[in-house]
Amino acid sequence: MKYTAIINDQTYEIEVGSDNTVIVDGKTYKVDLRLVDGNAQYSLLLDNNSWEALVDRNGDEYRILIGGELNVVVVQDERTRKMAKVEGKQAASSGEAIIKAPMPGLVRGVNVKVGDTVTARQGVVILEAMKMENELRTPRAGVVREVRVKAGDAVEQGQVLVVVK
Repeated sequence: MKYTAIINDQTYEIEVGSDNTVIVDGKTYKVDLRLVDGNAQYSLLLDNNSWEALVDRNGDEYRILIGGELNVVVVQDERTRKMAKVEGKQAASSGEAIIKAPMPGLVRGVNVKVGDTVTARQGVVILEAMKMENELRTPRAGVVREVRVKAGDAVEQGQVLVVVK
């Protein structure tokens, strides 16, 4: 089946192949993805490179923390993508970007304040989880509208940390 993934305003055409292969924009990758904790933690082998990923899904939108970076990925199958084009809608690349905690943790730092202008992929919050510090980044440029945490706050998975518009 073919999909379209939009990551940080970049669009990728993806086809899931047989025998653990994924084709991204014509390039084939060997993939093994396994759920580790029964909830949101995955083990990903991509062309013999190992990654740990934390995934939070909300409809067609996935928030994926991998390699210490938070990525917001909008995934649409062929039918949904065609319907969106017919209706004049594209996957959200504007509007509010809500940065949520991908896992429970402790806020080690907040790098922005309300009113700050941010660029795409700018680090906004440092979250310590599972004995690692993770820099959470905004998926798009905009202005910080809300900062709901401060350094030292304990947060739950899915809790809203920062809102960018």
